[in-house]
Amino acid sequence: MTNGDKVDSEKNDEMFERYKVAVERALPRVPVKNGVVEIDSVWVETSLPYDLLEAILRRDDLKLPPNVERIHLRTRSEQGEPGAPGKRRRKREVRN
Repeated sequence: MTNGDKVDSEKNDEMFERYKVAVERALPRVPVKNGVVEIDSVWVETSLPYDLLEAILRRDDLKLPPNVERIHLRTRSEQGEPGAPGKRRRKREVRN
């Protein structure tokens, strides 16, 4: 490992730690249902990319508020393939 790689690694760790703190600050503001927080709710509050947010929420050192028992990491939003055509609604026929 070169010295440049070590500096980049330290910067990435520092940046990851900042995101973790941001998520910890956002958790008390998200809705909690029966002790469970949805990843979608955290995403709306933080706007972090899902993969980064999931990595942060999986950490063992993440501090959860007392009313949160666990975090549901499966998203409920539909995520289609990039570039896939959108779903179109059928137009209603006009009846006379």
